[in-house]
Amino acid sequence: MAKSFDLATSPSHLLRRANQFANDLYTDEDDADGLTQRQLAVLHAIDQNDTMSQTELVRATGIDRSTLADMIVRMQKRELIARKRTEKDQRANAVRITSVGKRALRAALPVMQRVESALLEALPARSRADFLRCLTSLAQTHSDKLADDETNGKAKKRSKR
Repeated sequence: MAKSFDLATSPSHLLRRANQFANDLYTDEDDADGLTQRQLAVLHAIDQNDTMSQTELVRATGIDRSTLADMIVRMQKRELIARKRTEKDQRANAVRITSVGKRALRAALPVMQRVESALLEALPARSRADFLRCLTSLAQTHSDKLADDETNGKAKKRSKR
């Protein structure tokens, strides 16, 4: 008889719980300048690359295209980023970080560093490097799959959340 599903050993469920823990740690911090973790990731990616297309941001952050588009609008209203049509493709937007965005990112990075330290401190010291390698492997596998799907024209099935 096949083993039944068990939340206590389900990798996907445990990843979700770990993500909830990370989100709670970040939310508990009161000086992240109003940035969500995903907004911080977007600002950091743009800051590291001067300007990026929204397609490049999807690849860099792993945030799906429609969610990122909504985020870009909200972040632009807060003057964290600016966007304009690219010279090469008038259908594509190039996004850059503003001075307001740079200040918000600088304020939020120490918060994120404290959160990441707290996350890793929850693990035995000898397991931390392996944990990060495993997370990196999962993230890379996901990025590779998305790139493959994009190359082969496969539409991603989205579930209602």
